Amino acid sequence: MTDIDIAVATHGVTKIYGKAKRVDGVSLTVRRGEIYGLIGKNGAGKTTLIRMLLGIAAPDGGTVEINGGATAADLARERAKCGALIEQPAFYPRMSAKGNLKAYALATGLGKTDADGLLSLVGLGDCGKKQVRNFSLGMKQRLAIAMALTGDPEILFLDEPVNGLDPTGILQVRELIKRLNEEQGTTVIISSHLLGELGRVATAYGVMKDGRLIAELRGEQLASLARPRIKAVVAEKDRAERLLAGTYGAGSYAMRGNTAEIFDPSADIVSVTRLFADNGVALMQIGTESGDLEAAFVDML
Repeated sequence: MTDIDIAVATHGVTKIYGKAKRVDGVSLTVRRGEIYGLIGKNGAGKTTLIRMLLGIAAPDGGTVEINGGATAADLARERAKCGALIEQPAFYPRMSAKGNLKAYALATGLGKTDADGLLSLVGLGDCGKKQVRNFSLGMKQRLAIAMALTGDPEILFLDEPVNGLDPTGILQVRELIKRLNEEQGTTVIISSHLLGELGRVATAYGVMKDGRLIAELRGEQLASLARPRIKAVVAEKDRAERLLAGTYGAGSYAMRGNTAEIFDPSADIVSVTRLFADNGVALMQIGTESGDLEAAFVDML
């Protein structure tokens, strides 16, 4: 992968508030054209990391790269090509959605914008002159996403974008993200603790826990999480891994700590138990899983 393929990267980024490391040495890579799901429990450091990527907060260590730019001038230029929904922006409560969009475009130096088109895109095309103070939480969330899309960004950052939305609103946001990505090539970075919803749109994942990036998954790594498998907890990780490497083909097994995961369709619990027993690898626990991406993420978190 060349630098031209990388939209966003961090290198050992750290943020400290008081005595607590909210983000601890995170190095991630978001490829151009990906929908990158940044997942983790509340308090895992997702929002703090995004704030540093956008320049809202300064790292206490490490560096940020956007479209290959890492200097202050480069980052300022590239951030101008980004759109973001971080928490909920301030609105003018007595103005309409269209008025708010136009005011936002002027305030951010974007000039004229296709407010009608953006509102239609996010499902607010029929709100007319209704004042934003009378909007539901879901309507305000959709207006916030429209603001993030002002200026036709190359990279879109969405922090918990479906908060407060009803099922119809969630579906609209999901389809909007897919359409922006597929039709316009927009790189999208979404932080969320809603694993099931992210699983419907994301093409790559960064998994955060206690401020650290504990896994980055895409392609075959991601596919392997959703495959049926035999899971075996062993006492000796290295010995078990050597045994699996000599028994199963590449990509047919994985070691996650002391847990062996075997995807080979010819394997079953009896044969795997016998394999470990015959080779002196102590087996602590063994079972099967049908292959559930959400469950796999829950195990990590």
